Amino acid sequence: MSALFPTGRVTSDGWVEVANHHLRVDGERATSVKLGAFAADGADIDAVEVVVDGDASLFPPIANAKCAGITQSAQCAADQVCMFSECRTMSGVVPPIPADRDQVADYLQSRLTLLFGPFRERTFDLPNALVAIQQMKSAQDPWNYWNAFTLAVRKLRDGHTTTSNIADFNLRGRVPINVCFIEGDGDLSQAAAPKDPSYLDVLVSHTGSEYTLGLKPGDRLVKVDGQHPIAWARNLVQVQWSLPPISNPRTFGELAAVLSRLIGRYAAEIEVIHCDSAQGTCGAPQTISITDIPFLPPDAPSGAPTCDNRPLRHLANSPADHGNNAPDGVYSGIVVESNDTEKIFGLEWESLYTTTGNDGVGAGLKKAVSTWKTQGANGIILDHRTGTGGTIEAPKILWNYSVVRHPNDYYQDRQRAEDEQPSLEEGKAVFDLAKSKNQINYAGTPTPSTVPVALLLTVDVSASDWLPLGMKGTPHIKLFAPFETNGAFSTRYSFGYWLGVNYVIATGDTFLPDGYTMNGTGVSPDVVVLPKQSDLMVGKDTVYEAALAWIRSEVAP
Repeated sequence: MSALFPTGRVTSDGWVEVANHHLRVDGERATSVKLGAFAADGADIDAVEVVVDGDASLFPPIANAKCAGITQSAQCAADQVCMFSECRTMSGVVPPIPADRDQVADYLQSRLTLLFGPFRERTFDLPNALVAIQQMKSAQDPWNYWNAFTLAVRKLRDGHTTTSNIADFNLRGRVPINVCFIEGDGDLSQAAAPKDPSYLDVLVSHTGSEYTLGLKPGDRLVKVDGQHPIAWARNLVQVQWSLPPISNPRTFGELAAVLSRLIGRYAAEIEVIHCDSAQGTCGAPQTISITDIPFLPPDAPSGAPTCDNRPLRHLANSPADHGNNAPDGVYSGIVVESNDTEKIFGLEWESLYTTTGNDGVGAGLKKAVSTWKTQGANGIILDHRTGTGGTIEAPKILWNYSVVRHPNDYYQDRQRAEDEQPSLEEGKAVFDLAKSKNQINYAGTPTPSTVPVALLLTVDVSASDWLPLGMKGTPHIKLFAPFETNGAFSTRYSFGYWLGVNYVIATGDTFLPDGYTMNGTGVSPDVVVLPKQSDLMVGKDTVYEAALAWIRSEVAP
């Protein structure tokens, strides 16, 4: 695969030349070659020219030579990445190296230093990003030139700071692994594989009906290419442009949720532990080869489940494949463990996107709140274990049901080039000034409901961070989660170059009333609950069960 980019040549009558970087076409292997082109305002293609460009002896002698996973990247050429067990040339998916290459590198470095706003990440992560971006000046090919820049962006390690390119859309799912993983407590297998001192255990949450590698809920993923799965996934920051970003350096739920996709693309082998639910036991670690898995046929459906961090769904209308296909993205009703007498209601949803409070998920959330009021809900479980963010208008709908009105936060874009982490006193002065100008966010209503509410969290970003922030500290609300939230308390600017180099940068930080800045610090759960291996094996949802038990303790006569 390769992309076409402007060469800088334009004819007198307005035709723009586009070309790629030495795309190799192996006539013996290629059954067809397809060319696609688009322009934002429409365009015509005048001609397509295919020429021999450069010394063919400089290309690797074997196109897409076999390789044993990303950790063995030395098996591939300098501008190749070991992907799907083959060395894939990447220079064609990024623009050419510009003639003023060093000046471009300096300009992009200035963009990071001037625009990137979160204070904690500027202190701890920006120095590492500036080291990475200097690799642009010594790069010998387009892939390593542009990857040095995007690596710098990814090393900012912020939930609103991302990179992407056309390869993310075109190189997907060739190795089907229909298994969803979550972080938890491998309580029945730690004798066979001791707990890692730095990371939680990685467990199978749920699977699809096929292409499961023989794994089932409760089984444990111990290693990927000899490393703890999360440590292995974190190292992919070097090459994986769409790696999920996390502001909080202590949580990795986002990486666990995409492990099956990353393993299919970059791993050579995995080490797993199978468990027996009937016996309540787990075996010894076993190795599964990923390189030996045949590619999925081009048009074959994979049957992949949605990895939503929910081992089970708890509403009668929830989809069996864990998808989110409701028109408004919201599922609600009395939970299957309750009844019309007990009246414990549930809400399952991902997005918090609404612009008016009525579009997007707004109407669905308002309908759920109205139902709780009219039908006399005695308890509510908000299952937001995959929170994809949105706008502040969506959390307000839920805050206005159950939270007493209070000053919540103040968001501010980066103000000056020299600004660095403020002290608590300085931060409080910023908040107080904004409050005096009526610029802060308030959460809640003067007369909220006192019905007990449990909010379930695992992965989240942006508005999905703000949702628990506004609820934190309310006596009749408790947050249940394995760890803190993402901590992406910012907003972002988007930049791009024709799908070749696209990136997003967080541009500010959020102040609490006491002056504390929140970006990079997630909201802590009131009840820390890890999914247990022993529960998953017998079809129990540990986090949900803890929340349901608390709700019942609150509504009991």
